[in-house]
Amino acid sequence: MGDIVFILGAGASKDCGAPLMNDFLDTASRLLSTNDVAGKNEDFERVFKAISSLQSVHSKSQIDLNNIESIFTALEIANALKKLPGFEPDEIPFAIASLKELIVVTLERTIDFPTRGRYILAPSSYEKFAELLSYLKQEAHPVKKPAVISFNYDIALDVAMHKCGLGPVYGFGPSVNASYPVSLLKLHGSLNWAVREDSGSVQPLTLQEYFSKYSYQGFSEERGNCKIPIGSQLQEYYTKHTDVKVKPEPVIVPPAWNKADYHQLLSTIWSTTAKELEEAEYIFIIGYSLPETDAFFRLLYGLGTVGDTVLKKIIVYNPDESGVTEARFKHLMGPGALARFEYRPLKFDQSISEIKNFFPKRK
Repeated sequence: MGDIVFILGAGASKDCGAPLMNDFLDTASRLLSTNDVAGKNEDFERVFKAISSLQSVHSKSQIDLNNIESIFTALEIANALKKLPGFEPDEIPFAIASLKELIVVTLERTIDFPTRGRYILAPSSYEKFAELLSYLKQEAHPVKKPAVISFNYDIALDVAMHKCGLGPVYGFGPSVNASYPVSLLKLHGSLNWAVREDSGSVQPLTLQEYFSKYSYQGFSEERGNCKIPIGSQLQEYYTKHTDVKVKPEPVIVPPAWNKADYHQLLSTIWSTTAKELEEAEYIFIIGYSLPETDAFFRLLYGLGTVGDTVLKKIIVYNPDESGVTEARFKHLMGPGALARFEYRPLKFDQSISEIKNFFPKRK
């Protein structure tokens, strides 16, 4: 287990082009209007039809139709109730599957990975963050054992950690060749996580495996950008290169409401996350606003942080200066954590150097 835990929200991936939850549907709509949806037009159109059908619900009840988390939750509840205006009960699961495809394609089409020649690099902020993880494991005095908890589906951090020899280690699946392995616990799934058809278990496609079969063809020393459509290629990879059969969509779990349906898939990740929180001396929360709807994380944090380890510091980095996000976190903290709590209105890339200063280099 690690003694430093980083918790990363959507604000961390915003730096590399990923939309925030409130911008996600607008971004997806723009991609559809320009036909930049990798052939998934039908899925995008089905999602926007479902959103339109929710307008009738919105007239009698408050639903944030601009927030993809709210839409995801609404469709999951509609499926449980077998009721969604304009859809037959057996059509609702297809709307949920289409929403997952929309999430996959939107992330793949908006996140740019820098390239140099034929080499794919990590986005700048995540590259710096991975360097911080390496520094903590190798150069800080005393050396630290960091772990990362992420709410994000994208693989920008995964690429950065892979390039730095840090894994990542997901907590299940095949072992990885890592010089300094670091746990990356993705609470809501990931674009490179498939579901096996035989066992229903998660089958992560490691970046080492992926890049051994898919490469970027650039010119020597020329710099540019590329996309990594790993989520869209999951089924293709396992069909062509293994005898493992997987389902079409990656593991994409709704951020809010009832996660019981996904317990079999991610219970190992969730229990490991609770253990990391229990043993953490330092907790750094970056780019996560603790939305009111996220009862899951509130309970995970509350139960996970119960333990004998003395918490030395818990800092939230978020550019919100309105006081709203800070108040949410203060309300979450118990008296012991509140005494160690600080809120810094900084963006992801600004937080990295400050965090490094807490841990002096070996002389």
